[in-house]
Amino acid sequence: MKVLFISQIVPYPPHGGVLQRGFNLIRELGSRVDLHLVAFNHPDILCSEAQIAESKRVLSPYCRSITYFELRTKRSSLYKWAAVIAGVVDRRPFSAIAHESVDLEDYIRELLEKEDIDVIHYDTIGLAHYRKLAPEIPSVLTHHNIESQLMARRSRNERWPRNFYASLQAKKLLRYESDQCVKFDANVVVSAIDERVLKENVPGLHTVVVPNGVDVDYFRPGTESAGHSVVWAGGMNMFANSDAVMHFTRSIWPVIADAQPDAVFHIVGQDPPAELVEMAKHDTSLKIHGFVDDVRPIIQQASVYVVPIRVGGGTRLKVLDALASGKAIVSTSVGCEGIDVVDGLNIRIADDTRSFASTVLELFSSGTDRQQLGRQARLLAEASYSWRPIAARLVDAYQYISKKPAQITLEHRGRSV
Repeated sequence: MKVLFISQIVPYPPHGGVLQRGFNLIRELGSRVDLHLVAFNHPDILCSEAQIAESKRVLSPYCRSITYFELRTKRSSLYKWAAVIAGVVDRRPFSAIAHESVDLEDYIRELLEKEDIDVIHYDTIGLAHYRKLAPEIPSVLTHHNIESQLMARRSRNERWPRNFYASLQAKKLLRYESDQCVKFDANVVVSAIDERVLKENVPGLHTVVVPNGVDVDYFRPGTESAGHSVVWAGGMNMFANSDAVMHFTRSIWPVIADAQPDAVFHIVGQDPPAELVEMAKHDTSLKIHGFVDDVRPIIQQASVYVVPIRVGGGTRLKVLDALASGKAIVSTSVGCEGIDVVDGLNIRIADDTRSFASTVLELFSSGTDRQQLGRQARLLAEASYSWRPIAARLVDAYQYISKKPAQITLEHRGRSV
């Protein structure tokens, strides 16, 4: 089976979120199908030709061909603001406008003339408009979140004028989902919750749940050794993450620090907000690590892993990483949404400021409770969220819509990049 996988971002390096999902799925798909990868390069992630070359070197064993295109909105602030303004006046949402590329369209046409592609995988709603290039080829559309829901939630947590823009985008996305999703043979969602929301928005869709996962061999339990410490791990270049960290730091952490003066909050992830950096200059309990190549030592040493997310959709891979690492996790309901966790068994859930702080303090005081939560967390990760069976679900979807069996074809890997 030949699959064209169109991604909104180069799935490398696999540090969190969509990058982690994309990398691990491609790694698993590569042994089951002939995979052609087309992706938009984000220059703020792959900043040099050497990094781009490294990404192709790592991905090439799993792909027959790899081709990247420039994402114009990342080229300069001028392009970004032009797209933002277009997102007000255009019927289409910002995400669709941002992913327009004539060069990508031309390449897809050329590839389809040369290759007998069986399935096209469009990896986000912002790529749905490329479906028009090959309406006759079976296709799947992935929803990492239900984007209209995510934007609606964001609008409730932003200030003017960002809340207006987010609300406008939520309405545009809802209409766009209704227009586009019906054109695909299958809509891939990451949780049963997202499946329900999407079907409520667009009745009659064929949906397939392909959950997020975790590399259970890479993330493993370690030795807790950092005293009364809390860790957050997630890039703060995304609103949901920056909002979570700032809410926790402003409203929850002071309660914890007052009750436990030696407590430390370790903050891991790229692009910490300027306000947070300034706060850390005057508060030694805040330790900003920024981006790190390997987050595991910091996670393993911490007492409690926190996920104070108030905005978002889909499922958070950071929670799955923490589960596999055997951590005691405190999360909001939104933070662990779509993951088969059970409050009190393998996670603790707290949705208001006071209960979140008190739950962290309770875990500080009981190593037994932390260890029990961590053991159950690891068991859940191993049983339900390993990438190999998750990728098999996606291959099953490909087979169903194309009526062609997948084949294990390893000998041709890396021929063309």
